[in-house]
Amino acid sequence: MMDKLLVHIALFTGLLYVSLACNGYKAKLLKVENCAGPDAIVTIDENFSVKLNKQCEIVPKGCVHTKAFNTAVSNYKVVKDGITLAEGQMDMCSMANQIPDEAKQYVTMFGAPSSCPVVEDNVCGNENKIDLSKYKGMLSLARGKIIVDSNIEHDTGKSCFHIEMEISK
Repeated sequence: MMDKLLVHIALFTGLLYVSLACNGYKAKLLKVENCAGPDAIVTIDENFSVKLNKQCEIVPKGCVHTKAFNTAVSNYKVVKDGITLAEGQMDMCSMANQIPDEAKQYVTMFGAPSSCPVVEDNVCGNENKIDLSKYKGMLSLARGKIIVDSNIEHDTGKSCFHIEMEISK
């Protein structure tokens, strides 16, 4: 369940720059692509950014644009330091209904739906804060180079994301 939550967050953050300072950890976003082209159902601003401050709060800045859809099935792969951690297919609409309320707050702040159907919308996280302090002890598990690929089929078209980042101390 936590793997899928992390995949959701990574898929919809669309980070162009990340600066982590929580518990001494830092991250550098190496690459982010909206790879479904100009007709993509979900897109992320080119200047979208996220910072994790010393208080272990995620502070997103920018918007995620969503066209209307009823279904979202993702074929995804998460690789860390060349080792595949997770790979498969998930019905993102069904998954959205199963995540805990606390996680829904995080997911919706990054433009991911908390339920389906989804109406056309622009979700901007400007200056909102998500407190991750209770998870700071788990940051060592994320250390390394992480690559997330997701191709999402919607009833109204496609979305695609490719994200590469490196987390270090």
